[in-house]
Amino acid sequence: LIRTLHKCKKPLDLPPEALLQAGFEKQDLEDLTLYQPTGCSECNEGYRGRTGIFQVMPISESIARIILEEGNAIRITQQARKEGILDLRQSALNKVAAGVTDLIEINRVTKD
Repeated sequence: LIRTLHKCKKPLDLPPEALLQAGFEKQDLEDLTLYQPTGCSECNEGYRGRTGIFQVMPISESIARIILEEGNAIRITQQARKEGILDLRQSALNKVAAGVTDLIEINRVTKD
């Protein structure tokens, strides 16, 4: 679970290099607005509530084959990426891009 930003959130301006380093893709930067917690009398620290971040991996035929061949986690991860399956970090970055939470919060709960 990650903490969600309260309505008192304020826009945050970060250089593109920092956003790329955080895991965003270059094509996503143009229309990206990030927010930061500010805090108010309703929320104190800028957060109110929690939401989940998830990594859901349907087992495709290709992934099943790797598992049956006793493939390692690296091979499974590579195949999952090829199939467009989001890892936990990417799921969290989507929540940041949607204004639900901030980079500080996802850095607290995910490691890249």
